[in-house]
Amino acid sequence: MKTRIAILTVLLGLFVTATAFANTPVPASKAVSNSVAKYITNELEYPEFGIVQKQEGVVVVSVTIQDDGTFLVDASNGFNEDMKKHVVESIHAMQSDYHSQFAGQQVLLKIKFDLKLV
Repeated sequence: MKTRIAILTVLLGLFVTATAFANTPVPASKAVSNSVAKYITNELEYPEFGIVQKQEGVVVVSVTIQDDGTFLVDASNGFNEDMKKHVVESIHAMQSDYHSQFAGQQVLLKIKFDLKLV
């Protein structure tokens, strides 16, 4: 009886561990990270309200590449809430068929908004 309980406990532990790590995104390689960063920064435009109000700043986002080539923003951080909202909405609207082959990989991006670059 003790053996059966021990076996069931081990199997339950394996099942819980496997399901917990099954949904964990894999960090992207440096080449994929650079490719995604280049794609997103080229597609992302400086928001009009930022130019008018002379707002600058940095937004850091964690992005997971989806099967259909879209990007899911897992987390974002920045001092300016309007800039952060603009970045998240813009990234959600993007789609890259090329990057769909890297589905499930996670990329960390630092997006800098500087009026000198506009």
